[in-house]
Amino acid sequence: MKIFVYRNYTVEYLFNSSTTFSGYGDVSMPAQEVDTIVLFYQLDPSKSPELQTVEIEEIKSKVELIINLNVDKRIIVLTLANNYQNNWEIKNSILSEAIVNFNYSFLKELVSSHSNIKVIEINQFLGKQLIEIIDWRFFFTSQMIINPKLAKDFKKWFSLQLDFVSLKRKKCIVLDCDNTLWGGVVGEDGVHGVKLGQEYPGNAFKSFQELLFALSLKGVVLAVCSKNNLTDVVELWNNNTNNVINDKVLSAYRINWQNKAENIKSLAEELNIGTDSFVFIDDNPVERGLVKEFLPEVEVPNFPDKPYQLVDFFWNIYNEFFSTYALSLEDLQKTQQYKDIFFRNESKKVFNNLEDYLASLDIVIDLYPCNANNISRLAQMTQKTNQFNLRTQRYTEEYLKEKQKKGSHIYCASVKDKFGDNGITIGCIIDENENELFLDTYLLSCRILGREIEIVTLLQIIKEVTNKSNKPLRAEYIPSAKNDMVKDFLLQVGFILVNEDQNGVKSYNFDPKYNIELKKHYTININ
Repeated sequence: MKIFVYRNYTVEYLFNSSTTFSGYGDVSMPAQEVDTIVLFYQLDPSKSPELQTVEIEEIKSKVELIINLNVDKRIIVLTLANNYQNNWEIKNSILSEAIVNFNYSFLKELVSSHSNIKVIEINQFLGKQLIEIIDWRFFFTSQMIINPKLAKDFKKWFSLQLDFVSLKRKKCIVLDCDNTLWGGVVGEDGVHGVKLGQEYPGNAFKSFQELLFALSLKGVVLAVCSKNNLTDVVELWNNNTNNVINDKVLSAYRINWQNKAENIKSLAEELNIGTDSFVFIDDNPVERGLVKEFLPEVEVPNFPDKPYQLVDFFWNIYNEFFSTYALSLEDLQKTQQYKDIFFRNESKKVFNNLEDYLASLDIVIDLYPCNANNISRLAQMTQKTNQFNLRTQRYTEEYLKEKQKKGSHIYCASVKDKFGDNGITIGCIIDENENELFLDTYLLSCRILGREIEIVTLLQIIKEVTNKSNKPLRAEYIPSAKNDMVKDFLLQVGFILVNEDQNGVKSYNFDPKYNIELKKHYTININ
């Protein structure tokens, strides 16, 4: 990602080396092509409240000018640092009020009127620091607006914010039970003997569960991996009224005495989620160490020493792994969609062949061109989808709009069957120039695999585009660390392999003689 930062202080040490910067206070256009523009303006903390208030108006003017000059770029605006200390009067806190107005009125209005603008709250970072935000020696000698000792932490925090703005986050929390969801051991203390209720420490564990339940309603999948007797845990689920996280909330669980690393891999296979999208929470440092060793891609945070730390622990986990700039409809439905996978898999066992099983599902595919209602979801899928993704190209909303202006055919598709609605789970981009078409992107959420939807949908899109444009269609597979499952997929949909280079990149041409026949047990609606 190519980032350009407009700034009024020295901030180079806070960003990666590939980032480019404006001069101090300069609002000239970037000299080179960039993907993302960051506006990092802060007030001069050495000035009086009156002068800082005037400076806010100057910053507003610069922000508006830069936005008007860069209408087709993603623009990220950092808020001003809060200042509740430097006011002459308690009654009339002019500076504090001006900062609040800038952060929560001025910027909010810009976001509502410009779809390419995102706001990042810098006070989330500054508020949790334990050392002085400004080192006055470095401020006066080098114009450093943030203490250079915080540079490493800022880089990590800002990188996470870019992921969240791109709607990238972890997908699943895997939870232990004993001394994690409740205090004590259910097999020894009994269903009503564990610490879970109105008194400390039970009230802390209950608050933790309630927050986890709220998170499940925001699109994060919950699973349990516990060394326990299943009957003991199920009895607690059914009979302890203070318990919130149970089989009705969980998308999957492994409650047995097996190795937890193996159980987590089994959960990943059942849910069709890569283990690199998991966060594992367990009070036992031995179990955490085992998962770290055998599944290093799984995030394994340290568990708090005391139950009263659980609420802070939850929010630290959320802000590091699960925060998001905005929630899509698909996010809000995700927990139920993963539960539906279980019922599909159980249904499949009844049938002797795949064709009969697929016909029984009543699959409906709704195909849509890219528009204002779905472009955010399309961009999100390009950022998050790893396994079924032919070329793993990451795009922002702004870049997708640019491609559309240049003539690209951009589609998405939602999928539903008798067990539930998966929402928009397919994305496709076919570029067009004077001589040919090129399959730039084809991706699917892994939770809809196994029903041949990926074949049927791409064939329908090819049929739509080639009917409009009678040009040859090329395609490409670019290998990544995670997309091996699609290396030969194009051979199933009428493409002919014409070349494979030393890096494993495969080039294909679509066979114009290929007879596109769509199977009868799918209903495809073209919108």
